[in-house]
Amino acid sequence: MTSMDTEPIRHPEILRQAVKLTLGVWFFTSILFVMPIIVATGHLPPLAVGITLLCIAFGIFMSLPLYWTAARLNEAPSWLKVTGVFAAVCVCAFLFSLFDAVNGGHIIQLFMAEHHIPPDVLNRTVSNFISFSWLYGLLGTIYVILHTHAAMRDRELQLAEARSLAQTAQLTALRLQLNPHFLFNTLNAISSLIVTGRNKQGEAMLSKLCDFLRTALTAETNGTNSVGEELETLQTYLEIEAIRFGDRLSVEFAAGEEVVDLPVPSFILQPLVENAVKYAVAPTSQPVIVRVGARREGGELILSVSDNGRSAASAASGKPTGTGVGLDNIRRRLEVLYARKARLETIAFDDGFTAVIRLPIAERATLGSWLGLVAAA
Repeated sequence: MTSMDTEPIRHPEILRQAVKLTLGVWFFTSILFVMPIIVATGHLPPLAVGITLLCIAFGIFMSLPLYWTAARLNEAPSWLKVTGVFAAVCVCAFLFSLFDAVNGGHIIQLFMAEHHIPPDVLNRTVSNFISFSWLYGLLGTIYVILHTHAAMRDRELQLAEARSLAQTAQLTALRLQLNPHFLFNTLNAISSLIVTGRNKQGEAMLSKLCDFLRTALTAETNGTNSVGEELETLQTYLEIEAIRFGDRLSVEFAAGEEVVDLPVPSFILQPLVENAVKYAVAPTSQPVIVRVGARREGGELILSVSDNGRSAASAASGKPTGTGVGLDNIRRRLEVLYARKARLETIAFDDGFTAVIRLPIAERATLGSWLGLVAAA
C-alpha cells in the first residue's frame, strides 16, 4: 500500500477537519437553496425542505470521492495534482447536476426560480453544472489545502528530527575527540609513576581515573549536569593531575548557592581545565593556580577557568601557548546546543589566561547541590 493510499488514515485530524468544513459548506449551500423561496413566498413549503435535504445528502456523498482524490494525489507532482483534482471537481459537479436533473431539476428551480428551466435532462444538467461546479471547486480547494498543510507539517517534523539526530551525532564526535586525549595523558602519567617506583601514587591516580571514567561513560552525550556535578567531576580530574604535578598545581573552586543547581552541558568545562593543565602547569616548574568559577549575571550563567602560569610557561618553553582542539570543540558544542545564545570568550593576561563561557540560564534542575564551594587539589 502506498503512502497516498493511507493518507486519510495517517492524518485522521485532516479527515475530521474536512468533515466539519464539508458539512459547513453544504449547510450554507442549503440556506442559499431555500432563500429565494422564502423571499418570494414568505414561507418554506415542506416539499422544498425534503427536496433540499435529499440533494444536500447526495451532494455530501459526492464530496467523498473528491476528498479521496485530493488525499491520493497529495504527494503527486503539482501538475498532476491540479489536473486530477480539477477532473474530480468536474465529475462530482456533473453527477450532482445530473442527479437533480433526473429528478426534475428541483434544486435549479429553487435556486433560480425566476429563470426559465430547460425541460430536458441534458439542458438541466448543463445549467446545474454551470451553477454548482464552483461548489465542488471550493471543496476541492479546501481538501488540497488541508493535505498540503499536513504534508508541510510532516516535513517540518522530519527535518527537526533529522537535525536532532545530526546534533547528537556531532556532539558524540566532539566528546570522542576530548576524552581519549585526557585518557592518553593520564595512562602515560600512571606508567611514569610505576616506572619511577612511585607505586602508591600510581595506584591513587588509577583509582581516581576509574572514578572519572565511570562518570564520563554514564553521562549522556547530549545530556546535562548541574553546575555542582560538573565541578565535582572536575575536582576528580584535578585530583588525578595533582598526583602527577604535586605542589606545582593548586586549584580553587568558587560557585554561589544560587547557581550550583543550574543545568549545564556535561563536561563543558573539562577541555578548559585540560588546557590550563597542559599549557600552564606542565611546561613550568613554578606553582600555578587554576581557578574554576560559576556565577550569575542577569539572565546568563558565567563559567570561567583561569590560570596564572601561562606567561611563565611561554617563557620557559620559548614557544607561544596553544589552544588545542578543546576550545574549538566547545564553540561547536555551544553552537549546536544554544545557536547564538551562548559563547566562549578567551582573554590572555600578562600573568595568565582566562576562558569564559556565557550560557542562557534555563530552569533550575532538580539535582543535588554541590556543597564544596572552595576546594584545593
